[in-house]
Amino acid sequence: MKRRDFLKFSPTLSLPFLLNGLPLTAKAGNPLLYLLREQTINNGRVLVLIQMNGGNDGLNTLPPLDQYSNLSKARNNILLPASRVLSLNGVPQTGLHPSMTGIQNMYNSGQVNIVQAAGYANPSFSHFRATDILLTGSASDSYLSTGWLGRTLESEYPGYPGGYPNTDMPDPLSIQIGSQASLVTQCTTANAAVTVTNPSTFYELINGVSGSVPDSPYGHELTFVRLIKQQTSEYTSVIKNAFNASSGNTVTYPSNNTLADQLQIVARLIKGGLKTPVYVVNHPDSFDTHANQVDTMDVTRGNHANMLAVLSDAVAAFQQDLINMQISDRVASMTLTEFGRRIKSNDSVGSDHGAATPMFFFGTNLNPVIIGNNPSIPDTVTVSDQVNMQHDIKAIYYTVLKDWFQLSDTDIASVFPDAYTVLPIFKQVALPVTLLSFTGNWIGKTVNLQWQTEHELGIDRYEVQRSDDGISFVTIGTVNAVNSSVKHTYSFADTSLSKSLYYYRIKIAEQSSAVEFSSVLLLKTNQSSGGSRVKVFPNPVTDRFTVSSEKKMSGSVTVTLADINGREVWKQEKESTDSFDLSFSLAGKKPVPGIYFMRLYNKNEETTARVMIQ
Repeated sequence: MKRRDFLKFSPTLSLPFLLNGLPLTAKAGNPLLYLLREQTINNGRVLVLIQMNGGNDGLNTLPPLDQYSNLSKARNNILLPASRVLSLNGVPQTGLHPSMTGIQNMYNSGQVNIVQAAGYANPSFSHFRATDILLTGSASDSYLSTGWLGRTLESEYPGYPGGYPNTDMPDPLSIQIGSQASLVTQCTTANAAVTVTNPSTFYELINGVSGSVPDSPYGHELTFVRLIKQQTSEYTSVIKNAFNASSGNTVTYPSNNTLADQLQIVARLIKGGLKTPVYVVNHPDSFDTHANQVDTMDVTRGNHANMLAVLSDAVAAFQQDLINMQISDRVASMTLTEFGRRIKSNDSVGSDHGAATPMFFFGTNLNPVIIGNNPSIPDTVTVSDQVNMQHDIKAIYYTVLKDWFQLSDTDIASVFPDAYTVLPIFKQVALPVTLLSFTGNWIGKTVNLQWQTEHELGIDRYEVQRSDDGISFVTIGTVNAVNSSVKHTYSFADTSLSKSLYYYRIKIAEQSSAVEFSSVLLLKTNQSSGGSRVKVFPNPVTDRFTVSSEKKMSGSVTVTLADINGREVWKQEKESTDSFDLSFSLAGKKPVPGIYFMRLYNKNEETTARVMIQ
């Protein structure tokens, strides 16, 4: 059956009602639900939006360690000590706020994707206008009354909610935990979300307990109305059945954490079989940190630290719960905040409304990388200087619809008329052939790529594309397609390498001239795998330090320091020994504070280490 064939096109209104004491609003439905049943019926995908209202300070959330020299002059009263920033595997120039240990562990285990400097052209610094732009996906000079997900739903299912729920779509179509449905799911005439006021009233629904009522004629009437609404509600039974079918959460969520309370409900509903594809939850606090952003006695503590800890602890518990429930492969979460903060802090130990800020994605079907570069901080920062946008939020939303929900170009065109370059956020994309695997590995100075396909039909060639940043790709080779209906393995060797990290993807060119792309593969070489391990202490380094090698390197050894851009900034030669005592004062000018790569090498071997200079 076509997804529009069974729709009844009748005018509808949004009507508030009560489910056993639980305030809900029945609003326009979610076409993604049926779409996912067509495309991923056995593992219908779910998107969880985490709204962080107020405008989050990205510079203290995701500190750019290679910019600390200039940052220390711009926001010395709120800047985190570099030594306290949490490290991330493979990205020594970038870290996380010290309170985000849960997300740090998730990133290091491959469950986080971060998009640097998300924003839009000509940003607004008004909370109300910026929030409208964020949730509608409009340009700064245009006004939309519908959300980007709302337009998606309306495009796929015009006329909803007439005739719903039914046997094909018996479940709630979108759920918002909060007193008011988000603009992000707003359609033309109604909102596409069912709203649950808060976790406490949700459990009243599940347990069949209504909120207390007065012992009066009014109270008696209210009790009767609640009973009738409970019996006649379209969604009460499916919500309760899904929640109870999940057999409970598998982890202990953090206490006194309202965001965690919301997410543990979401986890149980997904596990219980509810096919709702979009959930919206709200961080309980405001990120509008104009004053007292940090504790003046310890800048790693304070209001901002507490809010980030709530986010990190809640998301970490939620993600582990999904993994234990064996449903993590079909759930992705993303953060939304209306803007970032200014580079320069204010005199109230806070930060004011700014422009771009990082956006976080959580899940097991993500490319675990940071997309984009650290913000560039000028040597002299004025009060008007901003973190410049690198990635338009519309391109991020476009990627969610294209790669996560696997909508067609025609479907997306009704939401975003202009096409955008898909960002390498998700591992999986829709392909014209069955791509069984896409893998690669380093052998010496060569990257060997392999991909296995089946059910090829009408494919002309596969173009191997490479990128330094995961955004701009160039074709480095072509492999002709065999158009086999059975499994076939292709291979390609990339020998023109000069860096230690590359992104790869396969461009699939059809004979009809249509093209599609594989997921993006990130490959990093371990430069120290062929040499000896090295330790630097103390690290962070001030002036004098010792470099200790696991095994003695023969002959003359050269020690160099390179900045994050690969520029050599310091060099010294030493005779072979197990350890080297080094001093900047004895061997040239000390580099400015920041993260550096130390290289020890002779004519036969080399090894590297990361060094932080204070």
